[in-house]
Order: sequence, then C-alpha cells, then structure tokens
Amino acid sequence: MFQKPQSRVPGADLLRIVTMLMILTSHFFVHGGVLGRLKPGTTYFYVCWIIEACCYVMVNCYALITGYFQSRTDFKLKKLLLLWGQIVFLSGGLYLILCIAGRVEFGWIAFLNAAFPITQKRYWFATAYVILYAISPLFNFAIRRMNRRQHAVCLAVLCGVFVVFRNFSYWIDFAALGGGYSWASLSVLYMIGAYLRLYPPKFRFPLLWYFGLSLITAASRIILTTLYYEYRFDSSFLKMFMQYNSIPVVAASVCLFVFFVNLDIKNHVVLWIIKVFSPAAFGVYLIHEQIEVKELIWPIINPTQYMKSPMLLPYLLLVIFALFVICALLDKLRHLLSVLLHVPQGIGFVSDKISAVFRKIFDKLVPDEGGNP
Repeated sequence: MFQKPQSRVPGADLLRIVTMLMILTSHFFVHGGVLGRLKPGTTYFYVCWIIEACCYVMVNCYALITGYFQSRTDFKLKKLLLLWGQIVFLSGGLYLILCIAGRVEFGWIAFLNAAFPITQKRYWFATAYVILYAISPLFNFAIRRMNRRQHAVCLAVLCGVFVVFRNFSYWIDFAALGGGYSWASLSVLYMIGAYLRLYPPKFRFPLLWYFGLSLITAASRIILTTLYYEYRFDSSFLKMFMQYNSIPVVAASVCLFVFFVNLDIKNHVVLWIIKVFSPAAFGVYLIHEQIEVKELIWPIINPTQYMKSPMLLPYLLLVIFALFVICALLDKLRHLLSVLLHVPQGIGFVSDKISAVFRKIFDKLVPDEGGNP
C-alpha cells in the first residue's frame, strides 16, 4: 500500500538522491565517451548497457515526484523566481569563476548565454522543469475537478499519444517530443504522479518489475546495436525502446517510484543523509551540467582510460559519489550565501508586488462570476 500523503515522504526524498546518482552515472557513460566506444560481444558492452538502462528512469522519476507533490499544493510565484534565480546564479556564476580562474576565455555573448540559461536552453531539463512548474496550476485545476475515471481516461489518452503511439511511429517524431527531452513529456509524467497520489496502485514487487522492465530496455538496445554493426541501418533506431518516453522506460519509472514512495525509513543515519543531500540534488545537476564545467571536468575524469580494465566500475562509483558530494556542498554554499544576503526575502517581496499588480489587472479586465469588467 502507498503511504498517505504527508508534508515529507522520506522515500521520495531518497529517490531524488538516487535519481541524481543515476544521472551522474549516465553522464559518466555518455559524456565520458564509454558507451560510444563499446563493441558488441565484450563483457563491458553488456554490463554498461544494463546499468545505463537501469538509470534511464532518472528524469521520469523526478517528474513523477513533482506531480505527486505539486499537484496538491498551490502555485507560488516566489518558488518559481527562486528556482529561476538558482539556475541563473549557478550558470552565470560558474562561468565567471572559470573565467577568473583562467580556465575559460571571457566573452560577452558567452556570458549573456550563461546568464540567461533557461531561454538559451543550456539545460534542457531545467528549461522544461521551469515551464512545467509555471503551467502546473492548469494541470492542478483539471486534476481537482476530475473523478478517478476521468483522470484514468486522461492518462490513457496522454500515454497513448505521447508514449505508446510514439514508440510505434518512431521513424517520425510527429509530436516533436525529442525522445522525451521536452516539457510535454514531463507534463504526462506530472499527471501520472498526481494519479498515483490520489489513487495508490495495488501491485506487488514494484522493484522486481522495475528491474525486469529495465532489462527489457537494455536487451532492446543490445540487440539493436548488435544488428547495427551487422547491417548498418539508420543509427537513430538504436534508441527505439530506450528513450525517456518509450514504453518500458515509462513503466519502469512508475515501478521504481512506487517502490520508493512506499519505503518506511526508520534508520536515523539514512534520514540524516536524506535531510542533508536531498534539497541539493537539483543543484548537483545544475553544477555538473553547466556547459563550461562539463567541458572541463569530463576530459579530466576520462573514464575511457579504464575501458579495458577491471577498475572501470570501481572508478565509476568513485566518480559519481565524489561529484555528487562536491556539487551538493557547492549548492549548500550557494544556499547559505543567498540566506546571508536575504535573497529569499527579497524575492518574496518582489513576487508579492508582481502578484498584486497582476491581480489588479485581472480584476479590471476579467470579471468573476456575475461580476462586471
């Protein structure tokens, strides 16, 4: 059974940490150049693709968490502005720090791109996430007025169009979803997360289902890659069943999410780790994926140096945990600095003023029921 919704769900907060470790693992393989150099038939070819497939639920789980919690809370402009500010500060601030350190040559165009990361799509997920949060009141309005049957029909249509039919028409991205790299795909997962909160599913062994579905995802990529080396067809088909919005990945994401939300965590050490590191998980993403930082660190880490060594997987564990802790501490430092400078209070004041202005505009232009313009 699901836990009843509460202010904090330790399992969900733990999942934030786990998904960020998954993201770091995937980036180790992708940005580090490991997966692109693996050849079929080798041990690491199978091992690395299985690990990558197990990690591929990472983005989906984050969106499910958002839908689970945000669907029952009111939209806050202050939260949106704080989120925007965090992204801008880390993107632009890290660029300036690297320039001062002499690791990057300063340029006004590059600086402006770094200072406006959301509109410049420097982080695809951050851009999609901001859009998702900004339009979440529309989803919540619909969710609170739908009964269970209507919500289920809504999910059937959304998943049918954006997941199932997308898999069976893979050769043309008719909905411009970009393999799930879009706010539209996150929106579908948001609605699923809301449904899971309102109507807890009753199925056993969700973790086992997650691993089984992930193995199916891995098998699809392994088989297609093996066939690709034999027949050299369009390489885009290699991702046919291994994208964020593919059927097995979405299903595996739901199963892993169900498992974590149901966790009854009592261990005080684990609860302390969750309390300390879960709020910094998004900052870990923003720091290590900042473009100039990314281009700097992965050649230094250089995972391919261990591709033919039994040290590859131990090196993977060392790298992802080191990156997570370092980036989390840096984000903690950013948060402490913002508190010392009273940034949250300032943004709260600004958001209140903006809200008041827009409320007056709408009161004049848009009448309420039975009111006058």
